[in-house]
Order: sequence, then structure tokens, then C-alpha cells
Amino acid sequence: MKILLLGGSNAGIREGWAFQFQRQASAHEVENRFLGAVGSLYGLMALLRMEREGAAPPEIVIFEYCLNDILLFAANCLREPLVVDTLEAIAACCARRGIRLMFLCLDPCQAPSYELRRARRRARRLYAQAATRHATPAIWLEDIFPGGPTAAHYQDQNHLTVEASAAVAAAVLRKLGDAQIPAARDAKIRFDYVDAARAQASGACERRHITSKVFEGGFIRLNRQSESHWPGNGRLAALMLHSDETSGEYLIRAPRCARRKNPRSKMQEIVANLMLLHYVSSVIATDRGVVIAMPDDETALRRAPEDATLLAVPPTARFLDQTLDIHAVIYWRPRSFAERIAALLWRR
Repeated sequence: MKILLLGGSNAGIREGWAFQFQRQASAHEVENRFLGAVGSLYGLMALLRMEREGAAPPEIVIFEYCLNDILLFAANCLREPLVVDTLEAIAACCARRGIRLMFLCLDPCQAPSYELRRARRRARRLYAQAATRHATPAIWLEDIFPGGPTAAHYQDQNHLTVEASAAVAAAVLRKLGDAQIPAARDAKIRFDYVDAARAQASGACERRHITSKVFEGGFIRLNRQSESHWPGNGRLAALMLHSDETSGEYLIRAPRCARRKNPRSKMQEIVANLMLLHYVSSVIATDRGVVIAMPDDETALRRAPEDATLLAVPPTARFLDQTLDIHAVIYWRPRSFAERIAALLWRR
């Protein structure tokens, strides 16, 4: 079978569960499209991108972004309705292409804070509800380790040991036959993935193709002064960016608001050239797309309210030398009030 793995850093680390699954599942064709430090919305983007590019669909998708959603909830970078709609869209995307789906739900090591424990409960509840609603199996760590995982199963707060990863891989392999095409008759895809090919750019900018171990695609590099227009409507949910030593603060403009955002991350201490899906925490609604700009007036840029970036660190390049590499934006059209009430009644 052709199997696609979509997961976070546990799927990408050396001797992690995905590496071990590929070794154990040698009779199958296994592709690993992991990206760490992003949530379930990136997994949806990956599926939509494969469909747009006309790639042959896999027979099974193993989806492992529950742990990352937990961490994003704990950092107040994620809204619950966004995860609900993302999981619904993943089910709908797999259903319309006849792809069997299975959720692999990992956890952080024994949550040390109230915020992380609360985030864990929220994310697990949403994944369990999605699995039930769409008749899609889910594998939980307590299904693999009798009594649940302990600190001995982790090499740090968020990553499993080699031995624990091997056990997870073996459990996924045993459960492959349980994967199902989601029951998604009424499920909707409430998102638009708008990539650089659909954007218009002007000023000091260029189009470039970037290839890395974890992501490859077309980007627009914005220098100061330049801007790009990304068509679409709904709420701006996230931006897919490449960040390096020259990256600097940029401006998001919509019809009724403007926000300043920083693409630099503390994670660049580990990965200097970072591919990352940057969630937008502000409500930026539009019916005419958004403009992503690199203004050359630092004082004016600093006057715009900031949209927080997870683990942000200050840019290091001189202001006028700063750049921004952007691959795509994702628009989200949330459920109406009536739809939210109906969903709540269904969960009860």
C-alpha cells in the first residue's frame, strides 16, 4: 500500500516513530511529509497542496498532529473552532479522494503546568470527537503502553525515546487494517490554500524556488520596499513562511485592520533556515484578500499593533536589509452561529 505520514517533530527525528515505521513496513510504500512546530492546519495544507498538484493519492494517511495542537493551545496560539474545522476538512479531503485515515495522538510528557494539562484535555477531546463523528480510528498512547506513558518513555518534554517510538510504529503497523475512508457526507472544507502562484507582487521583490529537507515550493521574497496581494475571503488563519538570518518584521493589511508580525523564531537556534506555518492570533477578516508588505518606514511599521509569533526573537539583520519569504496564506471561513449550536448539540 501507499502510505502517507503527516506529523510533527516526533515523525522527523532520527529513530522517531516514522523512521521506525518505514523500516517495519518495508512491504509498503511509505512517504514521510513531516514538519515540526506546526499544528493540524499544516497537515490540511499538505493534503490540499497534493490534490492541487495532481499527485496520486495515498491509500492511507497517518495523521499525527495532536501533540502539536496541545502545545499551540497551551501557548494561546490556537483557537478551538479552528481545530474543529481543520479536522473536519481533513476528513472531507480524504473522503472525496477515497483515502483511508487514521489519527495517531501523541502527548507531551506528564504535563507540568495547568495550562498544558488543560490544553491536553481540549485537544484530546476534539480529536476523539472527530474520530467518532467521521468513523475514523485513533491510536492513543494509553493504547500502546499499559497504564499510559511515563517519563521513562520520553527523551525530553515532547519527544519519545527510540524504544517508545518503536512501540508506536509497531502499533500503527498492527492497526493499519482499521484505517477507514472517513464518513464525511456533511463535512466541509472551510479553508482556502492560496500559494505564491496566485499572488501579485510589486516593488523590490522576486519569485524564487526554495528546496529544503522538509518543504519545497515557490516563494515570493519581499525586500523593503515591496508588497504582495493574496486573493481570498474569510479570516486569515496562517501564513507559510521561510525564515533565515535576513528575515524581518512585516505588515499584514486587510480592509479594516493592519497588524505587524515577526517571522523570526527561537527555533532558529536549532534550524537556521526554518520552514514554519505562522498562525495569526488576531481576527483579520476580509472579502478582498490581504496585503503582505515589507515597508521601509520603521517608525510607521512599529505603530501597527503586533500579532504575536510563537517563540519570537528579534530580527538580527539591519532594518533596511530585512526580507520575507512567503509561500502561501490560508483563509478560514468559520461556522456560523447556527452551525456551532448544531455541532454542540451533536456532541452531546
